[in-house]
Amino acid sequence: MDKESLINAYFEGALNENELAEVARLKATDTEFAQELTFQIELQEALKKQERQEVKELFGSVVAAKRSKPVKVVNMRPWLAAASIALVVGLGSWLFFNNGNIDPDQLYETNFEPYDNVVHPIERGNQIEDLKDKAFTAYENDEYVVALELFSQLNKEQNDPYIEFYSAIVHMQLGDHEQAVHSLQSYMAQDGALNDRATWYLALSYLKLGDLEKSKVHLQKVVTEDGFKAEAAARILDSLE
Repeated sequence: MDKESLINAYFEGALNENELAEVARLKATDTEFAQELTFQIELQEALKKQERQEVKELFGSVVAAKRSKPVKVVNMRPWLAAASIALVVGLGSWLFFNNGNIDPDQLYETNFEPYDNVVHPIERGNQIEDLKDKAFTAYENDEYVVALELFSQLNKEQNDPYIEFYSAIVHMQLGDHEQAVHSLQSYMAQDGALNDRATWYLALSYLKLGDLEKSKVHLQKVVTEDGFKAEAAARILDSLE
């Protein structure tokens, strides 16, 4: 595996023990590799912070009953912003979308990734007793069966709209896309602050279910809103034509 592929696979969590050892070796012995890996790690963190700030502003707008579209401010150098877009889209994804033998399952697997916990960040090292902390800790640790049960309890006790959204992501991770559709539609009916995200995941759920017409409708909404995942949605639409 070449160095670029190693870095890509590192962020996808697709490396075995030997490959992880190779990354560690290169990081210690190859200055250029180490700099690129460090850059990508810092870029990931920058994107997460930016996403959390954006969602915080969205929720603040809802609480204040302001329906204006939030302004996205990115304090990055031009080359860093360009790299951010490339990373969000997925390194090397252009190769996939130029493949003439694309099917819906491939499109889904290429584009789906669980949405980060941006509404209830967990402070690592603190004792976890609160139900919401437990639920989102399980979510962040990829313990999706546990997370689903805790989200169900949390929904009964607090009925926060975004619990439906994250429950939908868990259903998608567990392969229950029909229930994911139900949860996403329930969340969107409440006009949640993450509706643009929900539209993207709803489109992917329909894609996985093989309902291409409904998937296209929601992908087009994502493109029209020209916000979250708009470029990825446009590429999927092109591939489905």
